[in-house]
Parts: sequence; C-alpha cells; structure tokens
Amino acid sequence: MDMTLALALIAAAFFLGCVVGGRSSANELAPPATPDPAALEAVRPVLANEGKLAAIKAYRDKTGTGLRDAKFAVDSLDAETK
Repeated sequence: MDMTLALALIAAAFFLGCVVGGRSSANELAPPATPDPAALEAVRPVLANEGKLAAIKAYRDKTGTGLRDAKFAVDSLDAETK
C-alpha cells in the first residue's frame, strides 16, 4: 500500500470518528442543582456587600457544591435582587 494512501485512510478514519463520535448525548451537561434556599439567604448579604465572586465562594463553602452549581445559584439570586 502506498504511504500517501495509508495516511489518507488514517486521516479519513480520524475525521469520521470525530464527526460521528462527537454527537453522543453523554457529552451533555446535567442541569444545575436546585439552589438551597437557606444557603441563598445566608449568601445574600455577601452578594450585596462583597460582590458575586465572594458570594459564589461563600455558597460553595456553605453547601459543598461545585463551581457551576454555585454560580447558577448566585446568578439566580443576583437576578432576583435586580
């Protein structure tokens, strides 16, 4: 087999794998967790006085959630107060 043909076949297989394999539903993110109302009330003054980053950190410290869920919770609280 010619080297050029072999490289072309490898490139085509790689491309098809990326196109077909990249459409898996397993790559979709789960929806964010429902915010904890008690934690949101505790974080409300932090958001008002220190800003969004401090509020996200405080929410994570209080609930143990990940960054994505904490940001979602604080963003929803921020939108509610505006």
